[in-house]
Amino acid sequence: MRIWGKAIDRIKGGVEIYFVKLFLVSILPGILWVIYFYRQDRNNPEPLKLIIRDFSWGFLLVFPAGILESPFARWLTAGTPPLQLFLACIFAVGFIEEGLKSYAVYRLHYGHPDFDEAIDGIIYGVTLGLGFATFENLFYTILYGYQVGLTRAFLTTLAHGAFTGIFGSYLSRGMKAGKKGIIWTGFFLVAFLHGLYDFLVISGYLNFFTSIIIILLLQFYLARLLQDSRRKLNYE
Repeated sequence: MRIWGKAIDRIKGGVEIYFVKLFLVSILPGILWVIYFYRQDRNNPEPLKLIIRDFSWGFLLVFPAGILESPFARWLTAGTPPLQLFLACIFAVGFIEEGLKSYAVYRLHYGHPDFDEAIDGIIYGVTLGLGFATFENLFYTILYGYQVGLTRAFLTTLAHGAFTGIFGSYLSRGMKAGKKGIIWTGFFLVAFLHGLYDFLVISGYLNFFTSIIIILLLQFYLARLLQDSRRKLNYE
C-alpha cells in the first residue's frame, strides 16, 4: 500500500509540475503582455472588468476560428503551390481570424460609454487579440511542446495583439469621424497583413530571425499608433 501511495504521489506531483509549466509557458506571457499594454493608457485606464471580458472573448473565439478554418487545412501546408497557399492564408486565415476578432471588438465597444479616447480602441483590440493568441499558444504547447510554446509566446502572441490593436486604432478613428469606411479599411489591412505573415512563415520565406524583424516592425507601428493616440483629444 505504501508503494502505491508513493506512486500516486509521484503521479500527482508530475501532473502538478506539468500544469505549472504549461501555465508559465503558454498563459502567463499573454497575461503579462496585456498588463504591459494596459499600462500604456496612463491618463484614463479602461475598466478592468472590460479588459478581463475582452481577453476572455479572445479565448472563446479560437473555437469558431478553428471550425471555419478546418475545411482549408489541407491548403495551409508548405507543399501547397505558392499562389494557392497565399490565397488560402489571406482568405482562410487572415479574413477568418481577423474577421472574428475585429467584429468582436466592434460589437463590444462601438458606441460604448467607456470608449471615449483615441487610445481605447488600441487597448481593447490588443487585449482581445492577446486572449486569442494565448489560447492558441496553450493548444500548440500541449500538442508540440514547450519550445514551440515559448517561441509563440514572443512571436505569434505579439503578432495577434498587434493585428487587432491596429484594427482598434482604425475603429477609434472611424468612430470619431462617424465613417465606417475607415473601420472597414482597418479590417482589410490587418486581414491582409495577418495572411501575408502566415504565408511567409508556412512557405519558409521567414526563419526565426526574420520573423523577429517582422514582429518588431509590427510593434514599432503599434507603438507609433499609441503615441499618436495620446496626442488626440477624447471623444466627449
